[in-house]
Amino acid sequence: MKVVKKYSSNDFKGFDWLDFDYLPGSKGFKFEVYFKEPKDLVSKSILIFYSLFRSFLDDVLITTFGQDGEWGNFCLDTWDIENDRYDYSPHNKKEPTASYLSMLNDSGIEPEYNGYCKCINWDKFLYVMFHCVAQHTAPYSMMFYEPKNEFVFYFHHSGSFGIYYKDLNSSIKKVIRKVQEENLEIKNTNDKRVSSIAM
Repeated sequence: MKVVKKYSSNDFKGFDWLDFDYLPGSKGFKFEVYFKEPKDLVSKSILIFYSLFRSFLDDVLITTFGQDGEWGNFCLDTWDIENDRYDYSPHNKKEPTASYLSMLNDSGIEPEYNGYCKCINWDKFLYVMFHCVAQHTAPYSMMFYEPKNEFVFYFHHSGSFGIYYKDLNSSIKKVIRKVQEENLEIKNTNDKRVSSIAM
């Protein structure tokens, strides 16, 4: 069963204000959202993900972290260091890498694919992806682009979401209010306006 599908349109090519080599050097704004690491980081991360971003998911495009990354390289243990090559077979891989590679195969996503995808089954995708991050087989989540409102977000294994945006528009303000409702903490922002947004 497909979980993601390739985004075949050429309408979206990323954000020219986003610096992939050094994200803090981007021309837009950013903040990070932190929560105390619970016993079950995966379940908590999925709940927070839905709470903050559910209303945008129909428009979200997903790609690997950074620029031109290949989907098969999301998990670090696809690299066979002894033979100096990549191995994208789910066989002889530990969980959750095996589940991730099987998900790609079932979705018809070649490991070498470096484009955007749309998600068909968010529950399955998030469960697999967050397990990869929580168990440190992937250092970061995928990157989630919202083209209509020009922002991108991702998850880090420390239990934080990073959000980069071009303008402090109504959608970003909505995310900030959701952060406040969830009693989460905003840190590392370069936008002084963020702290002044009331619930």
